[in-house]
This record gives sequence, structure tokens and C-alpha cells, in this order.
Amino acid sequence: MNASGLRKKLLVTLLCASSLGTGSLSADLRDREKSNLSREPGAIYLEDFLKKKVKMRVMKEVPIYATAERTRSVGTLLAPRYVDVLAMNDKGYRIRAMATHGQVAGWVLSTELASEDKDFPAKLRKMYERQKIVQELIDNAQVALGMTIDEVQASLGKPDRKSSRLDKDGRHDVYDYVTYEKVPQYRYVRDAYGRVIRQTYYIKVETGKVSISFKDENVESIEEKEGEPQAGGFKVVPIPIEIF
Repeated sequence: MNASGLRKKLLVTLLCASSLGTGSLSADLRDREKSNLSREPGAIYLEDFLKKKVKMRVMKEVPIYATAERTRSVGTLLAPRYVDVLAMNDKGYRIRAMATHGQVAGWVLSTELASEDKDFPAKLRKMYERQKIVQELIDNAQVALGMTIDEVQASLGKPDRKSSRLDKDGRHDVYDYVTYEKVPQYRYVRDAYGRVIRQTYYIKVETGKVSISFKDENVESIEEKEGEPQAGGFKVVPIPIEIF
């Protein structure tokens, strides 16, 4: 990969963290093993960023559909009954529950489920909106203020160097990502027939370095120490929130 490609991989978009609270997303969003769920485009699957199962309650008898577009009913959910929430999109939830004829997985409208914590649906929705932003950053190999260590590694991979310290203000980590360029070098050698030929070989030359500082496992600062300035604008993404 040339220098331009490596710089593009380490493209940094500095994002400001909002004050939604603290939390952690412990799953590697790119490499973690997924379940055998049949995934629907545009949906965010909760297993990708939550360890605990999310349970909500059906308040009235509702149909459950095979797709997010509410095509082909696969059963009816009776109320009151708790269901496992598997995924979300802009309109509803993918759930797994016991229907009238047995266990099914499918989609219901978000308005058809409730929680004992009246703020829980709103928190889950905020987490869903954040996850869409984070996933786009990961897909473009970008990092942002407010991202977690796992999210940064999902985006950029393992760091070339890292250091940690613990003090009265909490835990501090620094991850260094180094970009390299392969520079051609030449030497003259004799071939099997005694002829002098020019031989090309390559050495790795460091062309840039990005240092990402974490406080309590969330990105606190991003510093480019060497190399050309990184492209990218300023956006906003919240730090993770606790929903349990």
C-alpha cells in the first residue's frame, strides 16, 4: 500500500463527545463472532455492542412480521409478554418471542413494545443513533473523540505501540498508529552467468504517526505527530451511555 493509501486508512475525523453519560461497548464491532441471525440491511443488531440481552414487554396483542417492511406475518404475540430485542431500525424492533403457535423471530413496530423504565426506549434509541455514526466511521477507517478502545481497534486495527498509566483521575491509555511507505532501493549483483544486474528491494520508511489518547477507555484526544495533515471535518458523536 502506498503512502496515500496508508494516510487514507488513518483518516482522522475529530468528533466532539456530548454529555450523555458514560458507558462501554466491549464488543469488537468488526471482528467479533456474530450469531446465526439472518441480517436485514439497514438494521443495527444489539449483540454487536451490548453484552446483556434487552428485554421489553408486549402491551397488547400484535402481529409479528418476517421483514422490517412488515410483509408476511409469522405469528401473533399475546400480551402481556416479555420478548428479547435482537435488532433495531428507524421504525421498529426485531424480536424473538413465544407466539401463539411457538417461538418466532420477526419485526414489530417500536410503539408496540414498552419497558418498566420509561426512559429505556429513549436511551436505546440514542444508542442506536450513535451506533449508526460509529459504524460509518469504522467502515471508513476513521476515529473520533468519544469512541471506545474496542471501536478504535475495530476501525484501525491493533496499534503499533501503546502505553498505559493509572492515577487519581482514572486510567489513561495512548495508542500510536504509524503509517509507512515502501521506498525502493537498488543494488548491483551478479547473476548465475556472471553478468552485473540491478536488483530492486524495498525498505519501510515511517511517514506519519497518529497518537490516540483514551481516558477511562474513551477517546479524549487525537494528535498527529508527524506526516501530512489529515483530511476530515468536525462532527458530533456522543460517548456511550449506560442503558441498564
